[in-house]
Amino acid sequence: MFNLTCKDVIPAKQVVLHPEDTVSKAFKLMRSEGMRFLPVVDQEGKYLGVFTSPTLIKLLLPRAVTITMAGKSINQGLQHLNFLQMKDEDFYSSLSDIKHEPVTNYLSDPKNIPVTSPDTPIIEGVLLLHQYKRHVILVDPESKKFVGFLTINDTLRKIFDEEI
Repeated sequence: MFNLTCKDVIPAKQVVLHPEDTVSKAFKLMRSEGMRFLPVVDQEGKYLGVFTSPTLIKLLLPRAVTITMAGKSINQGLQHLNFLQMKDEDFYSSLSDIKHEPVTNYLSDPKNIPVTSPDTPIIEGVLLLHQYKRHVILVDPESKKFVGFLTINDTLRKIFDEEI
């Protein structure tokens, strides 16, 4: 087991998005594949970033609630949003605008997404999973092409299932 690299543990099926794919397409893929994130790659397969389900949740909120300045939310004290009542048609109208936007407008902050080489020893991959509490993206260091992603569940399954 300790000779494993991160690429030995990644799932065979790698679902990705492309820059022109819409938020709506991302949601449908996430739902159908049971995923909370999808890597975004260009036409040559180069890694551009990640679109996540927390981003989808954030897009449902009014912009005034999600504004940040200098990396900090300016609305930290808001406990109740009763004053932000919205009519159903206004809510769905605002969502319909977002649904057709490209996912590249909403990629996660790169400093929050760990990226490593596919040849990284699995123990280092496990450490990244522990530190970030999320998936790890595997990118070829020379070509910058997306190779796959390492998830907590797939890693645990590979390690513990092999011992049985």
